[in-house]
Amino acid sequence: MPTRAESRDATRARVLASSRRLFEERGFNATTIKDIAADAGVSVGSVMYVGDKSGLLVACFDERIEALHTGYPPTSRAQVRSEGGGDGAQAILDILSPFIDLFGSCPDLTRSYGAVLISGAHSSRVFSELREELINELQDVFAAASDCSTTAAKQRATTAYLAYLGALLEWASIPRAGTDALRSRVRDAVHPLLTASNEEHDQ
Repeated sequence: MPTRAESRDATRARVLASSRRLFEERGFNATTIKDIAADAGVSVGSVMYVGDKSGLLVACFDERIEALHTGYPPTSRAQVRSEGGGDGAQAILDILSPFIDLFGSCPDLTRSYGAVLISGAHSSRVFSELREELINELQDVFAAASDCSTTAAKQRATTAYLAYLGALLEWASIPRAGTDALRSRVRDAVHPLLTASNEEHDQ
């Protein structure tokens, strides 16, 4: 017999799987808690125990983003240097591309996800636990591409991360904007930071 905790985890997994499938098939606004309960084979109360509709959307994205981050090998400082320190902007895009592809694959849900986060009603691990991990990976790129100080690389990495979020929110506000447009916006946002790093290094 499964323990209470195991039953609770199994119910949560079913609810999130149904939420994700219905959100993708019907859209966020058209999906109801009753729909999710029926699809998951649980009560409405069980769904609400996992989260309200907005919370379920955030949880679905968080699971996918966390899986991408743990399953994708980070760009190492040695790798950037072996490429001649070269295109730092491309190295940054390599780090962020899995997330860009995820958001670009479901733009309508991405807009809903962004709206939920901006409202402040729900928090996300993406902007807390994983934030520092991504910034540390970006920091390695800046340090390797320009040999700037650790402090300067950290500052530029943080700015690049915030620029990425800004580019994502701007992209999400434009109907029918494709993934290439998002990737271009991110590249344009981080390029001045790399240029500044190289100019300071040359002085």
